[in-house]
Amino acid sequence: MRKVVYIVIGSMLFTACKVGENYERPSVETPKQFYSETASDTIANDLAQLGYEQFFRNEELTGLITTALERNTDLQLAVKNIEQTKLLFTQSKMALLPQLSMNVGANRTESSKNSYLAANDAGRINDDFNARLDLSWEADIWGKIRREKEAALATLMQTEEVKRAVQNRLIAEVATSYINLLMLDEQLKIAKEGIVLRENTYSLTKKMFEVGNETIVAVQQAEAQWLESKELLPQIEQEIALQESGLNLLLNKYPQAISRSVTIGDLNFITDLNTGVPADFLSNRPDVQIAEYALKAANAKAGAAQGQMYPSLVISAQGGFNAFEASNWFSAPASLFGMVAGGLTQPLFNQKKLRTAYEIAVIERDKAGIDFKNKVVVGFTDVHNALVKIDKISQKEEVMQKRVDILNTSLSSTKFMFEMDKASYLEVVNAQGLALQGNLNFAELKRDYLASLVDLYRALGGH
Repeated sequence: MRKVVYIVIGSMLFTACKVGENYERPSVETPKQFYSETASDTIANDLAQLGYEQFFRNEELTGLITTALERNTDLQLAVKNIEQTKLLFTQSKMALLPQLSMNVGANRTESSKNSYLAANDAGRINDDFNARLDLSWEADIWGKIRREKEAALATLMQTEEVKRAVQNRLIAEVATSYINLLMLDEQLKIAKEGIVLRENTYSLTKKMFEVGNETIVAVQQAEAQWLESKELLPQIEQEIALQESGLNLLLNKYPQAISRSVTIGDLNFITDLNTGVPADFLSNRPDVQIAEYALKAANAKAGAAQGQMYPSLVISAQGGFNAFEASNWFSAPASLFGMVAGGLTQPLFNQKKLRTAYEIAVIERDKAGIDFKNKVVVGFTDVHNALVKIDKISQKEEVMQKRVDILNTSLSSTKFMFEMDKASYLEVVNAQGLALQGNLNFAELKRDYLASLVDLYRALGGH
């Protein structure tokens, strides 16, 4: 019988398969191109590999991004989460090593006078001095502990990707805030020019009224139009102050002015873009990587949960000094003792609980797989939408540029004709309103175009 037991244990040690399945990335269908209308045949795309300095190509903006990456609290918290997870991973590796502890103790037992020891003259007082090392090691015959280590490693890598996702979002938010500020600067400039223009119109209308060429109603309307244009200034200035506060918050600074030495027309990002699918797109997107590491962790946890249902082989040993008298406690070899034991523990009454835990872990793995595939679809959709916006805004910008040029030319012509008494006041007011609104909208469109480039940079996982 003893030989049979040895054979069974030996077979388990040398032929047992690891619990759980080794991770394999789920197959996902990906399109060959992001946006068919402008897609090229190129599969690789270097945009996601560009650093923000190469993509944005503006020292002022990249300086703000660098400051944000150094000071932003969300990013600092992400770094601390990584440090914490590293410690947990190191702790998980220790589970493969034997557990060793030291025990030193002394005790005295005093029996009653009516005890068995006293009745047989064995002595009522007995001392025991013990100093030993206890060693315990669970043999990972099923790979359960290794699966737990895999899960801890996947969680660690996931926190690394969370940091990259925070960094990716932070870069995009700083760039977008800076672009918004430049747009507001442009609109403020346009508004101030509109005030001067309408003030001149008001002054000219008064002069024409004095010589009898205009009515008092025209003078009043001209003054009202001038005052209305002045109302736009505090509104834009308020938006600038709030935008600066928001940008300073990303920089982890108190509200203060943000230096800007360029106009929105001067800002120029990388625009030489391929629209094929980057070969390493899945590894560039932080959210996709986060989802995949979650799937890896869930797969490993399912294997570990399966291993909980199988027998555990624990080998233990003790060794040290033991004596009944303190004077002989550490005398060798007389006080030396040792013990080695090994045993298999098979869960019985809680098997249903362990089976349920394993089934739940499998479901969690399946859910993680579904989430991973969804993140891939979301990633491709984000890139597709960004490319659509870039393409359509470019087309719209060409048309709007022509319209704004016409409106500005028309305003100059109408103003000249009004001074020559060849155009009515209403024509001047209408031309001024159209030109002002057209220029304000064109500044917004420039902002939208640059913001769409930022969206593409973020969607491709730029860093």
